[in-house]
Amino acid sequence: MVLLATSPGPGGANTVLTAATGSAPYFAGDVQASLSIPSFFDNFDSEKQVISNPELLDQLQSALAQLNQ
Repeated sequence: MVLLATSPGPGGANTVLTAATGSAPYFAGDVQASLSIPSFFDNFDSEKQVISNPELLDQLQSALAQLNQ
């Protein structure tokens, strides 16, 4: 699985993501990648429904590519 976390602030819910990533294996979760998206409203185009930050979009695509390996 790929775990994602977002928040309106600069932390991107990274603490929650770290906890989820660390605990998922205890519940038979096979975490292949994770990504935190900080400042969500600045990095997401709600009209187009896409991540507008090219660097974060690249990171998301890389995370999703881990599922195919």
